[in-house]
Amino acid sequence: MIRRNLTLFKWDNFLGGLWPLSTLSIVYFSEITQSYALAMAVFSISSLVTTFMEIPVGIFSDKMGRRKTLLCSPILVFLTFLCWALAGQFSCAWLLFVGAICWGTSGAIASGTVDALVYETMEELKQKDNFNIQYAQNGGWNQIGLALSAVSAAVITYFFSLQVLAWVSVLPVLLQIFVVYMFIEPNRLNKTKKVCSFKHFLIAFRQLWRNKRLKFYAIIHLLDNAFGMASFRFESAYYQMLIPDWLINMARFLKQICGIISFFIVPYIRKIGMVRLYFLSLILNVFVRIWGIVLNNVFTPFIMSTVNLFYGTACTANADIMQQEFSTQQRATMHSIISFLSGILLAMTMILFGYIADIYNPRMAIIIAIVLKLVLCVVSLILLRKMLVKR
Repeated sequence: MIRRNLTLFKWDNFLGGLWPLSTLSIVYFSEITQSYALAMAVFSISSLVTTFMEIPVGIFSDKMGRRKTLLCSPILVFLTFLCWALAGQFSCAWLLFVGAICWGTSGAIASGTVDALVYETMEELKQKDNFNIQYAQNGGWNQIGLALSAVSAAVITYFFSLQVLAWVSVLPVLLQIFVVYMFIEPNRLNKTKKVCSFKHFLIAFRQLWRNKRLKFYAIIHLLDNAFGMASFRFESAYYQMLIPDWLINMARFLKQICGIISFFIVPYIRKIGMVRLYFLSLILNVFVRIWGIVLNNVFTPFIMSTVNLFYGTACTANADIMQQEFSTQQRATMHSIISFLSGILLAMTMILFGYIADIYNPRMAIIIAIVLKLVLCVVSLILLRKMLVKR
């Protein structure tokens, strides 16, 4: 029966990617708020909410079950997109921030629970070693959803307004609610020891702190995520300086096609090892971004879209490494602690880069983010080499 989850994972990820407003969200928000800093503050608040909800939701997921926890996520996403559509309809900036709270809570729910559900489903099917393959397939279907979103967004923005795009984004989430409802809960709960929530958290934190390998990859992940998301959120604003809005969505379509390829090639290249795959993906991502930003012409959006060739491989490798290190009984909580720290950094980074864009321009914000990602890659490789020598 639980094998049904394997099909539902694909549908869940596909529908999760169907957010047509995604590419132009920063443009839509800035039109309502009249400020890049305030527009980025929407994402910052969302990140902060996710951050402070991460650990309670992770504990709830570990103690009460994946399906019950996960069902709340698409319901909150529906409320988010509804608030954001209404914000543009009535020019109410405060509705953007109400939506941000719902979005952040949804993100906290999905954060550790989705990966935990995938891993435990594979474990129950005695296919734990194929977690990275299933994870990559799920990510590939998410990229297909994003690609379809980009195409539909290009058509809609060519003929209609961003407001229409915001309303169209509300519909796919209703189907996602039904898909999540159909998930089967793994049998892990029957094996879980009953301890109080605070003790459960302390055990998870202690195991995370003592695991040097997990701590190393967690730090890389949270820094790369912060710099990467800051760059990603400003891409459409930067691309507006180079190409028209409808063409931005075509560049996004190319990006999602590259993402699909990236996830679906994982089963064929995983033999090189998850660690090598992870760092190779991070390095190539940075160099493609540098190439695109230096050119600074009509080809830049399409060149920078090819970074997604390394997105799926990096995500899969990172998830596989971490899931192998997480404990069975604290899996979601340990993930939530990492996401909690990541969220704090991400919120500060979003606001900082928003001010940089207001003072200078979106291109400068992206350049600084790329430089920081390059420094992270260099430092990480040096530390990794020292770790391997000690072993």
